Amino acid sequence: MGYLKIFTVIVLCVSTAVFSSCQRKNISPSEQTIYYRVTDEPVTLDPQIADDNPSRLVIMNIFEGLTRLDENDNAVQGVADSWKADISKMEYTFHIRENAKWSDGSPLTAQDFVYGFQRLFSAKTGSATAKELFCIKNSEKVRNNELDISELGVYAENENTLKIKLEYLDPQFTALLAEPCAMPCKKDFFESTGGQYGLEYDKILSNGCFRVGDNGWKHEKYINLVRNINYSGKNKPVPKGVSIEISESPENVSRAILNGEIDCYQTDMSEYEQAKKNKLNVTSFSDTVWGIAFNTQSEVFKNKDIRVSMLKALNRKEILSKLPEGCRLTEDIVPETAKAGTVTYREFVGRGMGLKFSADAGSEFQKALEKLNEHEDYYYWYDYEEIEFPVLNILCTDETEMQGIVNGVIRAWNRLTGDYANKTPVSREELEKKVLSGEYDIAIVPLKPDGASPVDTLKLFSSSSQYNVSRFYDETYDKLISDILAKPDSTAVDKMIQAEKYLHENGIFYPLYTEDRYYISNVKNIIFHPYGAEADFSAAEKTRE
Repeated sequence: MGYLKIFTVIVLCVSTAVFSSCQRKNISPSEQTIYYRVTDEPVTLDPQIADDNPSRLVIMNIFEGLTRLDENDNAVQGVADSWKADISKMEYTFHIRENAKWSDGSPLTAQDFVYGFQRLFSAKTGSATAKELFCIKNSEKVRNNELDISELGVYAENENTLKIKLEYLDPQFTALLAEPCAMPCKKDFFESTGGQYGLEYDKILSNGCFRVGDNGWKHEKYINLVRNINYSGKNKPVPKGVSIEISESPENVSRAILNGEIDCYQTDMSEYEQAKKNKLNVTSFSDTVWGIAFNTQSEVFKNKDIRVSMLKALNRKEILSKLPEGCRLTEDIVPETAKAGTVTYREFVGRGMGLKFSADAGSEFQKALEKLNEHEDYYYWYDYEEIEFPVLNILCTDETEMQGIVNGVIRAWNRLTGDYANKTPVSREELEKKVLSGEYDIAIVPLKPDGASPVDTLKLFSSSSQYNVSRFYDETYDKLISDILAKPDSTAVDKMIQAEKYLHENGIFYPLYTEDRYYISNVKNIIFHPYGAEADFSAAEKTRE
């Protein structure tokens, strides 16, 4: 082959490569598929039952409630193109858009919302999220089988008009109507699924801008969402679909995004610097509080005085002299981003509610130890077994930044007890498993509420919470949480303050610092919502292919 021919071939190859590259980079947003990854499979895509983050993520993209949440978490038009409130009657009237349809093309009516709410509050459904909307008239009584479902304050005036009566006014009511639990449900389709509603791709009838594709859910592998061609709302989808892989976390998020394995991922501060260096998009939310949790079911640490005296021995300036990058000191259990009604909770009630360092902690600890082995409660002295104070062992993450904090705590407790304390560093995943299974005495753990209300954080310590990191079972505290849930935020703030103080005063959780949650992506116009780990992909557009 002559030099001219060789040169021509090289030029053609280079031109083809450049042209192909340009083609890839210029794929129309409407032809793009957004690649996402979750580590756990959705439990169910039944909106009235779903309570886990992967399920909520999918539901918020394939269903649409009466309202939607915009980028500021404000309620905007959803299936309802308008609504009005009659405060004197505590009644809302919603007008359903006339061309609203289900993904199979059948009409969506106000009655579908009535049936959705009836399922939500039915005792037979057993929804864990029903309490979020107990502001609806008679909902709690229906849930408790005290009233018939026909007494629920939700009814259709006609095909396009829905009325909802309230038990009390809740300033977050219209925003709550965008939650999965408030989605519509078509009765005849639900009944046709034979108890499999929301469990397979062909057992789901949705009404959002996406739907689960045909054969689009392979369990433990992926869920593929495609455009819903029958969607008639204003929230028209930009990408042609979303592919949600069910797999373990990538070892390096930035590299996985740059390689095209995924387009977006939720992570922590450890990935932040590399993401910025690679000029990826980063969105952050400050909604996680790390702190010290005692296992209150432990024979020793169920003693309040032991816990409190140990926490009073900690000097925050000493143990928190160096924080993980991007984290901020806090003495409060409820995060600063939490809202009570329309105002920020911390601005309303103040900061610095946590236990303070005390020079008397040593003497208080010794008194608590002495009381620990008093046995007036034993009828016969020979029933008594002396309780030995254990060798302290702190369960924590294996991250470098955490070690300095734990070492500071160990030094303080060495001085207090006269014995050397130990630590057990593990991965974040292992930490969560051990804490939730009770395999610890003391742990430094994250609090991750699933909502912006202060009660979403406070209820994590109630007896019924599966994420109760302190294994705290207390009737007085449960009653406080019950009272808060029975009222709107604006009238329950006093109870919230009582609940947060109760946790502090009983040494249940000792807050150390707040940590941001990060979304790293090569995509613009995704709406991320704090707390619930949800993302709205409807307007998503890749910034690079």
